[in-house]
Amino acid sequence: MATLLYNGDFGTDDWVEALQTQLPDETIYVYPDVPDKRAVEFAAVWNLPPGELINYPNLRAILLLGAGGDFLMKEKTLPAVPIVRLVDPTVVFDMTQYCLYWVAHFYRHFDSYAAQKSDKVWQRIAYPPIDQFKVGILGLGAIGTQIGRALHRTGYTVSAWVQSHREVEQLKLYTGAEGFAPFMAELDVLINVLPLTKETHSFLDLERLSLLPSKARVINISRGAVIDERALQTLLNAEKLAGAALDVFDTEPLPLDHWAWQHPKVDITPHASGQTYPRSAVKSLVANIQRIRNGELPFPIFDPTKGY
Repeated sequence: MATLLYNGDFGTDDWVEALQTQLPDETIYVYPDVPDKRAVEFAAVWNLPPGELINYPNLRAILLLGAGGDFLMKEKTLPAVPIVRLVDPTVVFDMTQYCLYWVAHFYRHFDSYAAQKSDKVWQRIAYPPIDQFKVGILGLGAIGTQIGRALHRTGYTVSAWVQSHREVEQLKLYTGAEGFAPFMAELDVLINVLPLTKETHSFLDLERLSLLPSKARVINISRGAVIDERALQTLLNAEKLAGAALDVFDTEPLPLDHWAWQHPKVDITPHASGQTYPRSAVKSLVANIQRIRNGELPFPIFDPTKGY
């Protein structure tokens, strides 16, 4: 039997090496070079072309090579096999560091100092005690929880909004529709970690973004389509938001004529908040292959109807 491997535009060489190191007897087919589709037992994939997964009659599981699985939302039909999310602590650590950087950037006015440098201005800008700087997390899964706890340890006041009541140590939680406006109203920085689903598409629209105070900044590390980009532009232009650090966009690569390239209040990174390292991530992949071959259930499971 064989494992199908495809990693979109990110390349597969490191994944092939990592898999061969962990499973030296495994046959690995790198899409589209698949000489025997009936031999494919596992599909370790990211952004595989729509309609391809259904062509492997003996498939036992789909193993995602990225933190999300929104590319599967384009599928009309999926094989009736488990879909397993990739959870790599190294990626979570990287995404946490990314958010810590941008929160500190905004808290200590480094964006303003960069502008002052261009104008040759030597002037200090006051900032509050760190526990008075309020950061909100939208999307309190494994990644959002880690980010929130790291920010709390650094000294920021951290809150989060969740759909239903639960307890998360160190974080102040707002719950349900009635808790959303109070959650947004007090923030200096909003970090979006919501997965992209039918329910969260354009979730941060003009109405919801307008609940933020004009001093607030937005950090987006989940998926671009969770934020209505035109609504964000409107509020930035009207000075009803102070800035944004955007790692993800609705269309990627970002088109050259996109408004964000030239906007003075927007910082852009090219979907780089967290990098998947095959050498560490392959351990989770191989562990789930072995679980399935031993008759055990893989985990964590991705639910395409929910988008996470």
